[in-house]
Amino acid sequence: MLKLTKLSSITKIFASIAIAIAMNVAYAPISNHLRSDAIAAENPPVSAETKQLIDRLTGQWQLVSSINTPDTLTLIFIFTADGKLYLVNTNQKSAFLLEYQVNTTNGQTYLDILQGSFASRITVDFSQKGQLILQQLVVPAAFQYSGNILGGLLLPNALFLNRISDDTNLPKDVEVASPQSSVSSARQSEAKTYVGSMNRSQQAFFLEKNYFAGNLEVLAIGIPSETENYKYQVMVLDSTKAVQNIAIAKGDGLKSYTGLVYLTKMPNDPEPYAIAILCESVKPTRQSPPKFILKPEPECPSGYNPI
Repeated sequence: MLKLTKLSSITKIFASIAIAIAMNVAYAPISNHLRSDAIAAENPPVSAETKQLIDRLTGQWQLVSSINTPDTLTLIFIFTADGKLYLVNTNQKSAFLLEYQVNTTNGQTYLDILQGSFASRITVDFSQKGQLILQQLVVPAAFQYSGNILGGLLLPNALFLNRISDDTNLPKDVEVASPQSSVSSARQSEAKTYVGSMNRSQQAFFLEKNYFAGNLEVLAIGIPSETENYKYQVMVLDSTKAVQNIAIAKGDGLKSYTGLVYLTKMPNDPEPYAIAILCESVKPTRQSPPKFILKPEPECPSGYNPI
């Protein structure tokens, strides 16, 4: 029998938006991402219509979602008159700072959301009731998997927001995250996804073969041994008992990941289960993780926490 793992809690939706903007363009079609210097070059002088739109945007907007979770109920967009956009999760007391510009091309008005040297272009509109509608918010296809970063929250490709205040000040006790943290989160999401996929594939492989795959080539799931940010490895601890899957960070500021798939038996069940666990390093590290210690209920190795 096969017991599949469950991914950890859904990453906050505001982080998804930040990731969509901050990711390296290698993850998304180049037509969906623009360089911020190119946008600045095409930005015309501020017109009366643009100023009117900025005035209408300025203030606080709350996300409208059919999924009423604590995170979506407390997600607020704060547009300032000087081109700043704060994505605020009041429940988590955290925020992410972006910049925005209003541009008009061929009669269509866009918001260009800027982060570092990259930008994401979205359309902006208002409903008859004054609801703000943001469409074409680009999220790299690599992250559109069930149960992880998006969790279905952004899949409709449109965000609907209600104005709740004209105030542009951040709520008290809210900490603004640094841009680098969002970039790191995006890159780390690749590693978590890949190691999770390796775990599940090892479970399926054992179910069919009665032993674990010794390398990525044998596992044959299309995951490369190395990407721009991570190296991926398979370490067989016992071909018929346990296998360790590894993602080692190649750059500073990135956490590493490791997973274990092992056999265990449940009371009154003669068939063994292939159980998987996924662990994240407590701190950024470029070192290979320690081996798992095989025991009835294995735990993450030293320096790693379960996720």
